[in-house]
Amino acid sequence: IVGSVVVIAAVYPFINKQSSQNQIIEDATNKVVVKPLLEPKAKVKKKALPDFAAIYDVKTKKRAFFDYLTPYVNEINHELLIQRQFLLSLNEQPTSASAQAKFAAIAKKFRVKTDKDFKQIKQQLLTRVDALPIELVLMQAANESAWGTSRFALTANNLFGQWCFKPGCGVVPEGRPEGKTYEVRKFTHPVDSIRSYFHNLNTGYAYEDLREARNTLRNMKQSLDAMVLAEGLLSYSTRREAYVDEIQKMISVNRKYINIQVN
Repeated sequence: IVGSVVVIAAVYPFINKQSSQNQIIEDATNKVVVKPLLEPKAKVKKKALPDFAAIYDVKTKKRAFFDYLTPYVNEINHELLIQRQFLLSLNEQPTSASAQAKFAAIAKKFRVKTDKDFKQIKQQLLTRVDALPIELVLMQAANESAWGTSRFALTANNLFGQWCFKPGCGVVPEGRPEGKTYEVRKFTHPVDSIRSYFHNLNTGYAYEDLREARNTLRNMKQSLDAMVLAEGLLSYSTRREAYVDEIQKMISVNRKYINIQVN
């Protein structure tokens, strides 16, 4: 171990001076490795929600549903990891105007106040600016939208049952209790629903436990486990533990139908 540390210490200055196209990271075995920096990708072409109800074979429907959503989920995760990469590159408060503006924009988007010590700000941001396991996202979408066939999926492009509270912002659910004003939010395109879902889990107070569990996995150099992070969804449904259990069972049963595309 000592020998490895000495070798790393000896070569690190030279590694660190490589092109800005590389980043120094630790892999799952805690070895220092060099990997290419993530670069922005072309936006995924927006396609209307397919008619999943017309697909009668269950396995075919599941694959079609996952194949439709996967490129959008990967796109959003990739964008988050690029922002995270920028934050990880900062050892102190950025000084250039462009870096300051970028840092401030990320902090504003993820609802982190910047009136504290830089290290605290950065740590809070790193807890929020991160990806979500694709299995978790897809299973919640399947659950909340009845595999893309629910009324709200079809009329509001809402795949995650997200609410809004301004009159006319969405679709009034049947059986809404008297005196309640919430509506099921309407989105222009299903990908907007996915983005809103990500933002909800990454910033909402109710999902702080999920973010802390994700941060713990990161610190332990472990992959983001959908089954573990599902435990942080207690507040997503009034069914709480039963809902979490249902999502975990869906992950276990249906992950084989997901064509996981690596960024």
